[in-house]
Amino acid sequence: MNRQEERYVRNEWLFREVNERIAEVNETFDVEGQAEFLCECGRQICLASVELTRAQYEAVRGEGQRFVVVPGHEDGSLERVVHREPEFLVVEKIGEAGEESEEQDPRS
Repeated sequence: MNRQEERYVRNEWLFREVNERIAEVNETFDVEGQAEFLCECGRQICLASVELTRAQYEAVRGEGQRFVVVPGHEDGSLERVVHREPEFLVVEKIGEAGEESEEQDPRS
């Protein structure tokens, strides 16, 4: 990966870490229904959020290369869309970005 791609992927890891804390808080307080999570795209200036149920978030987090993003925030050079919903997409990192994302997965 080049420097720009590395920075993009690192930003995604950061947003995933924040979402992990959100998921923990939701579990601690037994939040039901949908909760607000950050878009896990690699854009530095992205402040978008997506509403997911705990089950939807856990389904994304079941794979270390997968991230949840708002539609239009996917990057076809580093990832492919593996699931579409009107409000969000699940993307999976490919190639070196996928390998590194798996290694950086806090759940691994």
